[in-house]
Amino acid sequence: MMPLWIFLISLALLAVGAGITAITYKLRNICSWIAFATVSTSSIGIIYTAVEIFVHGPIVTMDPLLRIPGLGASLMISMDALSALFLVIIAVVCVCSTLYSIRYMSHYREESLLRYYPFLLLFALGMIGVVCVSDMLFFFVFWEIMTLTSYILVVYERGKETNLRAGFLYFLMTHVGLVCMFAATFLLYARVGSFSFQALGDAMGMLATQNTGLLHLVLALFFIGFATKAAAIPFGLWLPEAHPVAPSSVSAILSGVMIKLGVYAILRVFVMMLPSSHFWYTWGEIIAIFGVVSLVIGSLAALAQDDSKRLIAFSSIGQTGYILLAVGIGITFLRVSPALATVAFLAALYHLTNDAAFKALLFLNAGATIYRTGTRDLNKMGGLGTLMPITATTGLVACLSVAGIPPFSGFSSKWLIFQSSLIGGIDMPLYLFFGVIALFISVVTLAYALKYMNASFLGKSHSEVNRSLITEVPVTMKIPQIILAVICFGLGVLPIMVLKLLYPAFKCLLPAGYLPDFTSLFGTGLAGVNLSFGGSISGMWNPLWLLIGTGFCFCLGYCVFKFASAGGSRVRVAETWYGGREHAPGEVQYASSSFYMAFKQYFALRVKGINFEGLYPKSVPLPRMTMPQPLRAVLDIDRWLYYPFAAGFLKLSRWFSRVHVGIPQIYILWVIIGVIVAIIVLFALPAG
Repeated sequence: MMPLWIFLISLALLAVGAGITAITYKLRNICSWIAFATVSTSSIGIIYTAVEIFVHGPIVTMDPLLRIPGLGASLMISMDALSALFLVIIAVVCVCSTLYSIRYMSHYREESLLRYYPFLLLFALGMIGVVCVSDMLFFFVFWEIMTLTSYILVVYERGKETNLRAGFLYFLMTHVGLVCMFAATFLLYARVGSFSFQALGDAMGMLATQNTGLLHLVLALFFIGFATKAAAIPFGLWLPEAHPVAPSSVSAILSGVMIKLGVYAILRVFVMMLPSSHFWYTWGEIIAIFGVVSLVIGSLAALAQDDSKRLIAFSSIGQTGYILLAVGIGITFLRVSPALATVAFLAALYHLTNDAAFKALLFLNAGATIYRTGTRDLNKMGGLGTLMPITATTGLVACLSVAGIPPFSGFSSKWLIFQSSLIGGIDMPLYLFFGVIALFISVVTLAYALKYMNASFLGKSHSEVNRSLITEVPVTMKIPQIILAVICFGLGVLPIMVLKLLYPAFKCLLPAGYLPDFTSLFGTGLAGVNLSFGGSISGMWNPLWLLIGTGFCFCLGYCVFKFASAGGSRVRVAETWYGGREHAPGEVQYASSSFYMAFKQYFALRVKGINFEGLYPKSVPLPRMTMPQPLRAVLDIDRWLYYPFAAGFLKLSRWFSRVHVGIPQIYILWVIIGVIVAIIVLFALPAG
């Protein structure tokens, strides 16, 4: 029981830390360090609990911590390997974000920390609660804590209209999704009278044989709710609006962790709770289709962005598409080919883990450039690499990772997704088509990653950038970026170790013995992956050999450089020559808006008044609504209810004011009259 107590203490620390930061918010520096110490200490306990789960198995409370009589709802702590995986992701990203916030929040001197750190800690508490309960009602409780606290963080700069509008869209869409989840849950609850995951799964089993149409409705409602949080197109329209306006430290958690919990919920409902049936086949295809739509639209829209955080936000939609594509393939083949399904699910979890690292890093990286330049506009940056070398290096690692350039993290997970799509395409050509699309979009991902890197750190500085005032960010902002960059690199060069950790996280969702052995799929190597779907080896990948070869080439180039230097050659730094005359920086800077101009113009569509950027609806004209005059009169509550009531109250007030004549005898008379009336009423009441 020791890991469970450590876990509960870790949760309590976050709640207590939220209270302490609410008290000390005026002492900005002290408040920031208290928040970091609280999150760090809590995360140590969370990671310890996760390690215990991976080593010794699930942790489940014997008795409910809280029971609601009559509802069939109990607060039970239940954590398996999938929960442990998400606990590690939450802990790492939250620690990095909180450390980053210590100096980054000085960027918001006019805003109170009372609306930041307490809600940041409660936000982390809500996310942890989502992955550690086995009762849907309390799942909703923590889900709502997560949503409300993140909303407050999104509208942190509440003096800006764009922030409030983005926050309202986020609040509205996520709560529409929550209503869908509630409706699906109560349709199942009505049949079993319990909110436990197991009981709701049994209800799905009943509907699978008795009312298939209703089960499809339940699954559709669940999917809408979870896909809204996961920011899948078209349910994730809130994300490109909310992420850019939130503080970058918050955006890192929103994109690195929170939207991944939508995928977590999909795995719980569609794999663990949904019984083995043809519904897996149908809903696997549906989820894969939404995944492909998201990765195409999100990635193409990212190409058209000149706002650094908006570009990364669209990238989040695209990478969510990759994850959902892999999840869809896995669910489709779960009955007919457990080996293929296992590879697809591990590819999804692998890419989810990778995206948590490099997307959090990208938002922190963008925040560092905003911190020094004061702008998110990529057209007004450039040339920051020599001024901010650590930030530029970590940004390069993030860009190479998201683009899937070996040996960085994104390549291994995308390689497994492509393999799953191609092998699945043998039986279902649709997945072969999806695999080709995903491969093409991987090139698009590289294109917008290069755009972000070049516009921010390479080339000439914009004329508005004062190079003499720009230096590297403070150490508390550099360390989180370095940590995440190292994680991105490590996840890429040791794929077999990562897959071994992810295998139990998926295996725990299904009955024992249902999935093939790990070594039969990925071999017994310690570094490389020998991929097999039950027969001969279908693919091999060993990043260590690539790393060794790359290192050798760099060493060879360095030796040639030193040999040339020893021979008398010198390095000469000079300005770029532009045909014999000097040019202003703005004249020779290759602006962000100039990247892929022809491509952006081709996809800049206008259909029936709707403007598209990279197939994403940039502006949608709202239809004008007309209402019949009688109905308008009925709905005009102010005119027939409020105004008459207010007028009557004012009239009564004016009449009563005449009583105040200023003569003491009159006041005594009113008191006597009041006493007489009270006695009459008292005697008029029935006895007893």
